Amino acid sequence: MTPGMGGGGSVRDGWRLLWGVLRRRPRPLLAVGGLVVVLAAPTTVAGIAVAHALDDGFFAHRAGAGLLWVALLVQVRLVAAVAGRLLFPPLVRVVEPLRDELVTAMVTAGLHRAVREDVPVPGAAVRQAVDEVEQARMLVASVLRNAHATGSVAVGAVIGLALLDPAILLVELPCLVASVAGYRLLVRAVLRRQRRSLLAEEDLAEHVVRTLGARRDVTAFAAQDAAARPVLERVERARLAARALGRADAMHDGVVGVGVDLGLVLLLALAPVLIGRGRLGTGELVAAVYYVMFALGPALRFLVYGGAGWLAELLGLMTRLSDAIAAGGPLSGVATAGEPRQVGPSSPSGSAARPVVVAESVGYAYSKDAAPVLDGAGFTVPFGAHVAVVGPSGAGKSTLAALLCGVREPAGGTILVGGAPPAPGSGVLALAPQEPYVFAGTVRENLAYLAPAASDEVLRDAADAFGLGRLDLDERLSAGGAGLSAGERQLVTLARTYLAAAPIVVLDEATSHLDPDAELRAELLMRRRGGTLIVIAHRISSASRADWVLLVDAGKVVAGPHHQLVDRSPRYRQLVGLWEPEKGTDDGI
Repeated sequence: MTPGMGGGGSVRDGWRLLWGVLRRRPRPLLAVGGLVVVLAAPTTVAGIAVAHALDDGFFAHRAGAGLLWVALLVQVRLVAAVAGRLLFPPLVRVVEPLRDELVTAMVTAGLHRAVREDVPVPGAAVRQAVDEVEQARMLVASVLRNAHATGSVAVGAVIGLALLDPAILLVELPCLVASVAGYRLLVRAVLRRQRRSLLAEEDLAEHVVRTLGARRDVTAFAAQDAAARPVLERVERARLAARALGRADAMHDGVVGVGVDLGLVLLLALAPVLIGRGRLGTGELVAAVYYVMFALGPALRFLVYGGAGWLAELLGLMTRLSDAIAAGGPLSGVATAGEPRQVGPSSPSGSAARPVVVAESVGYAYSKDAAPVLDGAGFTVPFGAHVAVVGPSGAGKSTLAALLCGVREPAGGTILVGGAPPAPGSGVLALAPQEPYVFAGTVRENLAYLAPAASDEVLRDAADAFGLGRLDLDERLSAGGAGLSAGERQLVTLARTYLAAAPIVVLDEATSHLDPDAELRAELLMRRRGGTLIVIAHRISSASRADWVLLVDAGKVVAGPHHQLVDRSPRYRQLVGLWEPEKGTDDGI
């Protein structure tokens, strides 16, 4: 996943990060909490003023007294508006240091990871981290400010109900407790489903970017349908996750109804009893309705409708930041085809990553009714090995190359590259396909496609090494490489792949149009660049030069050094015999 909310962190991790930062500022937090009680007084006094204005004023035919209580109510509202400004100084002392601390933690983690893995620090990733921290700061400020405002109103209403008659509070409290309990369940459901929905959307976006970045490889393998299938599956997962989130949002009305509507119904049902026994006046009943409808109601509605979303967004964002810090910062993604990690053509293993290729019980068929091309194939390619893949025509060698590069997905079993499924455009594997592609542009642009930071000197050296000395870097090539021979088109593709920073290179019969000497030179160059080299062999000489040979035949893969397979595999001996130059069939099979 790239950075984002992706990663295996939980909401608990996000909460721990948030609380860990906030608790280091106890004084401002205590000031914010203490102001809840102070700012609750206007709400309490307002309800009492309403009760006295009615019972001691207008209902008693004393309009003057009623107007005095109304004037007091207006003054209380003005005082509340002015007193609300007391919140801002301690609030600033909470949220501003939070931003500074999180930015420091994110950038420090990113730098540590860059040093540990010997990669540059992408400015865009750091900027994204700072933007996310700023978003977190604004959310914390909004949540604290609005929670404080609604909390003080709710506390004032509860105190006012208790002053009117404790019996009213005993009726209202169970409704409020039930509503808060439902709200807690609601927040958990929203957080869980929001995270699932965001992960599904990020996974979809990341897969679409990778697929588009590997469009040339997809075209080379004629794998359009296979590439579209996982995208459509991710679209469906994102849709289902969004529907589940919508169902969770539908719980809002029920939570508010229990706390406000049910409480109001019980209050009105109890009112005749309390009024008949003289415990409650008519004005006090109106004041109680005021507390429920105009104080507890708005507070609860904000908590459920606005606060739940804000809190879910805040905790989700803090979880993302926690994941990034734990993983070494915001730079946890891998380079795409357009932005590779440039470590030099001779040292793709300059990164700390030394990925091993592991295939276990891999199966693949082109359709449900077709015989499997691969059936239970398994092997391991250690980092730095030179491997040749051989087999009769149609045995599945190119299919295996497509599976290794993530262009196709296995129907069964697993393929892991560096512990993760292969993904096109990940920057871990570079592919030179069977059909070379040259796109419209200069020779420089074609060679630097996977290494945009390469200097002209590096590009010129690579071109000369692969026998492209006659081409000028500024020479323009047409789409498909018209004017170049088939061998030169392959050399352009090979030089481009050689310059990539990927630690693993796959050559899918990428030297089929070269003579044996040019093929030897290309393989030696690829081997000297370092990293792992996997060659879909076209000539027996490629297999004999390799450290290890993978024989693909009848859906199975047999592995071993060339000399061992010659001794113990009749099928391999047969292929070697067909390939021998003296048999006159050195063009491959």
